[in-house]
Amino acid sequence: MMCDGGNMRWFAMRATYGRNLMAQRLLEMQKIESFVPMQKHTSKVGSRIKTNLVPVVRDLIFVFGERDTIQEVKGKIPYLHYITRPTAEGRNIPIEVPVEQMQEFIAICNDTESNIEFLTDEEANFQVGEWVRIRQGSLKGRTGMLVKIDGRRAKQFVVAIDGVLAVSVSGIKAADIEHIEMPQ
Repeated sequence: MMCDGGNMRWFAMRATYGRNLMAQRLLEMQKIESFVPMQKHTSKVGSRIKTNLVPVVRDLIFVFGERDTIQEVKGKIPYLHYITRPTAEGRNIPIEVPVEQMQEFIAICNDTESNIEFLTDEEANFQVGEWVRIRQGSLKGRTGMLVKIDGRRAKQFVVAIDGVLAVSVSGIKAADIEHIEMPQ
């Protein structure tokens, strides 16, 4: 992953009509880092079972770079748009994801050993929770929030990109986590 040069940041974006993988290839050709959360999808084709990697969210892509560079490339890819959030003044501004938070999110998304579940911002319905670090297993050292998700019996370990998406890992034992201060 590129280092944070002060102006480098992650932007949550949409590539309309499910073209996030196409946008990712075009960004790659421009030497711009991006990330599309993927999951395994199994389907039956005739008598054969086929497993593919597919995007978790149809249009979602995270793009890393300086705002001016992203804006310039965005002009060349007409279906690539910022995901925005309203400000108190009523303006919509692009959602920026802190580099450390994105690193945690990518690491968990890429962990193939854990029972990962993706939740949209609406599905997560977060309660104010405690920040924790995992002490054991394949996710050792990862930080996130421990939350209770409506309709679930157990607490979940969650790394969220506010207003966009969250990744939830179940089956983490209390003995495998430690309380930490909320990251900045």
